[in-house]
Amino acid sequence: MNLHYMSWKKFLSAVIIIGFFITGFSSFALAWEPKLPSGVQGPVSWYVNGKAGRYFVPIVQGKILSPASGIVRTDSNCRPDSQGLSHCYNEIELLSGKIITVQNTHKMSKFPCLYPGEHVSVRPNGSSSWAIVQIAP
Repeated sequence: MNLHYMSWKKFLSAVIIIGFFITGFSSFALAWEPKLPSGVQGPVSWYVNGKAGRYFVPIVQGKILSPASGIVRTDSNCRPDSQGLSHCYNEIELLSGKIITVQNTHKMSKFPCLYPGEHVSVRPNGSSSWAIVQIAP
């Protein structure tokens, strides 16, 4: 057989195999991300959660049934996981005096945490257990 032909065949095989690995790994990288429940509209990826000061968050304590303004009181558990996402906990005191706790999954190196003293608006998103937190201008 022609040596040049065999080299070309090996090269093409290598390109195909590498393509499968890249496709498989990129699918795997997105597959581990927390999924949003049906009826909740959120970011395409948690890596962009926080763009334009808008965070999609589950409410882990308390409830919000209608839009409200509030002040962030705490920011904790911000160490990023192995994929670079932080899963911060924020207590938000609403103007009514009620306090809710949310878990904010975001890529801190792209979009900062909500910080204590920051003014935000909070509105339910699809259910009473999810909300959209928007940093006030």
